[in-house]
Amino acid sequence: MIQKRNKILIIDDEPDAVNYLKAVLCENNIEGISAENSKIAWESLEKDKPDMICLDIMMPRESGISLYVRLREDRRFAEIPVIIISGVEPAGEFDIYKFIANKKIPPPEKYIEKPIRVENFIKAINEILEKEILKHK
Repeated sequence: MIQKRNKILIIDDEPDAVNYLKAVLCENNIEGISAENSKIAWESLEKDKPDMICLDIMMPRESGISLYVRLREDRRFAEIPVIIISGVEPAGEFDIYKFIANKKIPPPEKYIEKPIRVENFIKAINEILEKEILKHK
């Protein structure tokens, strides 16, 4: 039986970060696709739904927090697991947990700070994908 290769959408405006994450995913037999801003991310989501999203908070035009809220409010994408990846600690102006609590939106599946430790990143992805598999059995 051929096993489906998982696909993760990386939404980040830093090309170096995107290329690094895509390389890490590829080494772990996961397809990494990318979007440099929320507009491109939304177009990508509408074309081909990924198994997971890695989302940066600090982006031009629309913040990752705003995009996260839109994802959770759209029933087509609300169930896609999200890992927030950011160099911003979850506090202050960019406290995603405080922001989404006010909107009654569930938190992301994981929050990983930059610089990313590969072993933690892959462990988080595998744990989330395993939960998704069990949820759909």
